[in-house]
Amino acid sequence: MLVGYVPGGFDMLHVGHLNILTAAAQRCDHLIAGVATDESLERMKGRGPIVPLAERMAMVAAMRMVDTVVPDYDQDKRLAWRRSPFNVLFKGTDWRGTDKGARLEAEMAEVGATVVYLPYTPTTSSTMLRRTLTQEVAARHPQGVQ
Repeated sequence: MLVGYVPGGFDMLHVGHLNILTAAAQRCDHLIAGVATDESLERMKGRGPIVPLAERMAMVAAMRMVDTVVPDYDQDKRLAWRRSPFNVLFKGTDWRGTDKGARLEAEMAEVGATVVYLPYTPTTSSTMLRRTLTQEVAARHPQGVQ
């Protein structure tokens, strides 16, 4: 059985998340979605998510293509593999050919898993949504939110 793993923040669930989860599910028998904890997102991005972990996990778990949802505690995916072993880790093509992608590939090779890159959706991201929300709030409340 081919077990796949898709790590992500899944903050403000959007079509990019749907696309990668759908594509990953088509390439494995059992799909695990690793939802980054609030603390791990803060360490990685310097800010926490807008949607809390429990809510992000519930939304991802409700998607029919996802078989299992687990919290993802760290950028080192070997730790995720130790908690829930998988054969293949799926990431967006925005990681391909980057230092972080090379590091991920090396770490997965250590545990006998491979990395498969799936098309990244450039039109929507949580970062874009956050930026738009921030700009909207600033425009509506130029003196700041009370």
